[in-house]
Amino acid sequence: MPNQVTSLPEAWQRATLPDLPTGPSDIDTFSRTIYGRTPDGGHLTDVVLLSEEKGVLDGAADRLRHRATIACPLGNLELDTLIHRPATASPAPVVVALNFTGNDDSIDGDEAQRWPYAKIIDAGYAVLTVDYQQIEPDDPAPTATGVRALFPEETWGAVAAWAWGLSRCLDIATGIPGLTPVGAIALGHSRLGKAALWAGAQDDRFAVTVSNGSGCVGASLFRHPGGEDIAAITKAFPHWFVPSFSAYAGAESRLPVDQHQLLTSIAPRRVFVCSGEDDDWADPVGEYLAVVAAGPAFEDGGIGYHVRPGGHALTEVDWMQALAFARA
Repeated sequence: MPNQVTSLPEAWQRATLPDLPTGPSDIDTFSRTIYGRTPDGGHLTDVVLLSEEKGVLDGAADRLRHRATIACPLGNLELDTLIHRPATASPAPVVVALNFTGNDDSIDGDEAQRWPYAKIIDAGYAVLTVDYQQIEPDDPAPTATGVRALFPEETWGAVAAWAWGLSRCLDIATGIPGLTPVGAIALGHSRLGKAALWAGAQDDRFAVTVSNGSGCVGASLFRHPGGEDIAAITKAFPHWFVPSFSAYAGAESRLPVDQHQLLTSIAPRRVFVCSGEDDDWADPVGEYLAVVAAGPAFEDGGIGYHVRPGGHALTEVDWMQALAFARA
C-alpha cells in the first residue's frame, strides 16, 4: 500500500501485482532500453524579462514573461517562459510544468487547458511553464529544430528531451527573484507526466515529482495488462523513445525493468501519482500497482497516490491533491 492514498474504487482494491523484476534498477538501464541517454551540456546563458504584471489574480500574484537562452553544442535554444508567483510570500517554492497549448492557453484557454493559478498561488506555490514543443517538436519527422538536433551523436527520445527541458526550466527559476528551487516540484500530465518522472529520476533538485495520467512508459506497469502497450505507443509515437525500444512490442516480459523501479529510483525524494478512474488508455490500475510495488523503497509519506472520477485530463482536483501531498 502507498504511504499516502485516497479512497480507492473496488477494481483497484481487487487488483494484484503481476510478476515483476525485483530489486533496484539503475538509470543507465532505463536510458539504454527506453528513453535514451540525456547528454551532458546545455547551460543557461541569458534570461531577459519581457514583461511583468503586478497584482494579477485579484492582487494575489505577479505574472512574468521571460526569454531564456540555453547554449548547446551545436547552437542555442530559446525558451519563452510564463511565471505566476505569489505577490506577498517570498521566496516561493516553484512548480515546473510544461504545457501543451502555449503559455497563454494555460491562463485563458478553455476549461480543459486553464490551470487553477489562483488556488496554486493560495497554496503558496509559484508556477513556471513553457510550451513543450519549444523544447522538442512532437513529431517523428520535425520540420523545426529542437534540442535533440543541437547535440551531436546522441540517441535520445523526445520524452527525454522534454525531461531535459524541465531541468533547464528549474535553472531559469533559480535565478528569478521571489522564487526558490528549494522544494521544487516537477509536474506533468500524459506524455509530459512521462517526462516529469524521467526528470525526477535524473535531477535530484526536484524534491517532489508528480505524474498525472502518464500511463505506458510513465507510471503504469508494462506487465499489467490494460490500456496502451509498447506496440501501440511505439507505432504511434516512435520519436518518443530510442528506436530499439520497439523490439519489446508484445514481449513486455522480456524487458529488464518495469516502471515501479523508475519510481523507486526517485527515492528518498517524494513521488505522487494521479489517475483518472475512467482513463482506460493510461491503465490507472497499473499506475496504482506501480506505486504499491515501489512503496517499500520510500519512507513514510514519501510516495502517494490519488484517483478521481473522470478521464484523461489534468484537473483542478489533481493540482490540489498534488500540492497537498507536497506540503504534507
